[in-house]
Amino acid sequence: MKWEREKGKLKVELLGDFNYERVLKLRELLKENEELEIDLKNCRFVDTEAVDFLYNLKLRGRRYWLLNRPGLLEKVCQILGVEL
Repeated sequence: MKWEREKGKLKVELLGDFNYERVLKLRELLKENEELEIDLKNCRFVDTEAVDFLYNLKLRGRRYWLLNRPGLLEKVCQILGVEL
């Protein structure tokens, strides 16, 4: 996972799976009131922990963007009402 901070936004490029391990790292990195941008172009798999993480970001009113998302993730997020 690669990451950088730019103007109040944490920008992350996932390499491999978006799973519990990556969610823990994102929680550790993400500062209060910071926006999040996740690039999924090199992501092979998204598990339920990642979907739960996104859903909870929405519940807390956190702003985030998912770039290059796989079609199946888009469908799941639409069902949950998670903003993409």
